[in-house]
Amino acid sequence: MIFEQGVLLIIALAALYLAVRGFVAYRRMKEIESFTGELVSGDLGRRLYLKGDSGYSKIVSNLSVLASSLEETAGAAQELAKRLDTMLESIPDGIAVLDSKDRVRTLNGTFQKMFHVRGADLSGRTLPESMSVPQMGPLVLSARLEKTPKTDVIYMHPEDRYIEGLATPLLDAGERYTGAVIVFRDITAQKKIDIIRRDFVANVSHELQTPVTAIKGFTETLLDGALENREDAVKFLNTIKFQAERMERLIKDLIVLSKIEFGAVPLEKRKISLEKSVNEAVDVFREQASRKGLYIKKDIRDECVEIDADPERLFQILSNLLDNAIKYTEKGGVVVRARRIEGLECMLSVEDTGIGVPRKYLSRLGERFFRVDASRSRQLGGTGLGLAIVKHLILAQGWKMSIDSDVGKGTTVKLLIPET
Repeated sequence: MIFEQGVLLIIALAALYLAVRGFVAYRRMKEIESFTGELVSGDLGRRLYLKGDSGYSKIVSNLSVLASSLEETAGAAQELAKRLDTMLESIPDGIAVLDSKDRVRTLNGTFQKMFHVRGADLSGRTLPESMSVPQMGPLVLSARLEKTPKTDVIYMHPEDRYIEGLATPLLDAGERYTGAVIVFRDITAQKKIDIIRRDFVANVSHELQTPVTAIKGFTETLLDGALENREDAVKFLNTIKFQAERMERLIKDLIVLSKIEFGAVPLEKRKISLEKSVNEAVDVFREQASRKGLYIKKDIRDECVEIDADPERLFQILSNLLDNAIKYTEKGGVVVRARRIEGLECMLSVEDTGIGVPRKYLSRLGERFFRVDASRSRQLGGTGLGLAIVKHLILAQGWKMSIDSDVGKGTTVKLLIPET
């Protein structure tokens, strides 16, 4: 009986021992489970410590080493991500990084400014669905389907900007599409230079073709016997002379404009007598105005006695403006005025009573070769470069220009000279 009770006690103690050991093991497993769960969720700063000698010590040690390794790797990854973000933000081009579904993962600051969007608004969405830019869809789609870099030019209206986009697909080792990087570059300046260059060549060719054709035609007529008729010969020779002078003016104006644009025309600004400069220019054109029955006057207020300017460049400006004013005026005349207004050292203006310019063309005055009535300008010997030269000389001196005009009433060109 006592023996049986002893056996039962031993069994009970053994069962209790196993139960306690099992409970301890269960708790340790739960701690390990909780620890590994926190690692998975990204909490890499915690470490696992189990009291007492247990069969889990090796596992705990390995997990601690793994946690330390993961923390170091995560730190390195975060540092790398920061560097990449810094690099993306420092790039002057717009950058968009897309995932395998063409959804936005990253947009740098330049992209957001370029397209006037917020990265937070586009995150997780595709560019075509979130931006009203027609070319964006084909650009992204071609990169994904063709798996080769694709380039397209996006025209931004009404801003009048040209943006070139280069979409480069990202492929894994199995050539599967995993996303794309699109680089956007503002090429407006380059595009406009190309347009200006093309228009320049076309305009120069056109401007030279007419006088060359006329000179050639009248020269052949003279050689074919027109020399015998003195009256016709003189008329033809005068036409040849006029066309040759027209070509000479065109070439001279092109040389002057080119020098100004490339900064090859030096500026020597100093305090000069405005009235003296105006008198010199007016005296040169007085005879030209008189031949057309026009008056040419000046109205220089005392407060504009002196201005800070390059006298030679000011003479060029006034000469071009007076020449234009007289050329396109049939009745009345021209007045050169100078007066001081608030915020300016002086406002110098050239006013005429000529044919005027329609308001829709005012913004284009100053463009090279632009003429409201091209046929009339050619008849009068204009090259279409006078106002372009004036515009660049004014900008070179740090001044501003404004033009007011009414058709049939005349035109006023104002030079706004700031205080120094």
